[in-house]
Amino acid sequence: MKSNILRPYDYIDNTINIIILEDEPFQTELITEILEPVQLFSLYTVTTNKEAVSLFRSGKRFHVCILDLGISDIDNDEFFILRNYSNHCSVIVRTGSDSPKKGATCIQLGAKTVIEKSTMFDTCKFCQIVSRNALLNIVNFRYSESSGDTLNLATKVLFEKNPDSVTQWADYMRITDRQLRNLWRTGSGFGAKQILSLYHLFKDAFNYYKINMFGDLNEREELKKISDKGSRSYFENNREILTFLFS
Repeated sequence: MKSNILRPYDYIDNTINIIILEDEPFQTELITEILEPVQLFSLYTVTTNKEAVSLFRSGKRFHVCILDLGISDIDNDEFFILRNYSNHCSVIVRTGSDSPKKGATCIQLGAKTVIEKSTMFDTCKFCQIVSRNALLNIVNFRYSESSGDTLNLATKVLFEKNPDSVTQWADYMRITDRQLRNLWRTGSGFGAKQILSLYHLFKDAFNYYKINMFGDLNEREELKKISDKGSRSYFENNREILTFLFS
């Protein structure tokens, strides 16, 4: 997929950090092969909870953790990572168990989704799940489907309605621009416009990779017409604040 021309979105390569916690080499290789072509991702593979904890404590922000349920080298607890890190990292659980009780426990402990290894593996869908949860973490790392606070509602509306402007976003929520801007300044410390710009930047970038990896020939031909000059310029002009938002 590499090209001699300048790639769209190359300026945000390796900005999204992902931990793959898996003790089966074949499964690690499978996940890595799926995600590596998305050059926005920086992948860290570990086989134990202790190794994962070392990464979490390294000072680097991790946006997604793909967790193989069943690893219990700390406190004999396969839910250890969920209990301790799902409040600031989007955890996607993969499990060989078909136990509804375990799946429910994972969700209760903060897992964004639970995927059974035994089911037919849809690589495109998996890549989309990882991308969406990475973007959720960038926009609002505290986001929870079960929480009804206003910042979570604003995040949900953003992802469901895909507004083009802060005004449209506020209209969807039936509040004023000022209320929405104050909400983000109070809740995250960043402006609603910055959040919206970052959302669109990464959403467009993920869509580019989705088509490049899974689209048909005609769709991939259309990618050659993509120009990210506006996004590139915006990012360069606001690099410090935007980098802080996702790092």
